[in-house]
Amino acid sequence: MRIDESFLTASRLGAPLELGNDSNVGGSRKSNSDGFQNLLDDLMEASQEASAASRAETAKLLTGTLEDFPEYMVTGEKSSIMFELNLNVRNKVIDAYNEIMRTQI
Repeated sequence: MRIDESFLTASRLGAPLELGNDSNVGGSRKSNSDGFQNLLDDLMEASQEASAASRAETAKLLTGTLEDFPEYMVTGEKSSIMFELNLNVRNKVIDAYNEIMRTQI
């Protein structure tokens, strides 16, 4: 049995964020924010796919058509871990926002 780790690959999460030089501040900020947005979008998509797979496995269990119980458990844990990851990322983003708002100018 193999656990699909495709949601962790760099191609799945988008290109790494790079800081541009000072002469092209406007362009580099746009690409950086797009990269972060793509990262979050891909994370949410992977979480939704894991949740859908978990619901499908649960439906199989309830209807009695489940053939591989360990796969059911792995799918459920994967969905749970993805949810926890999304929750922690959201909390860190909110903490960062609050810290920026507390910064005195």
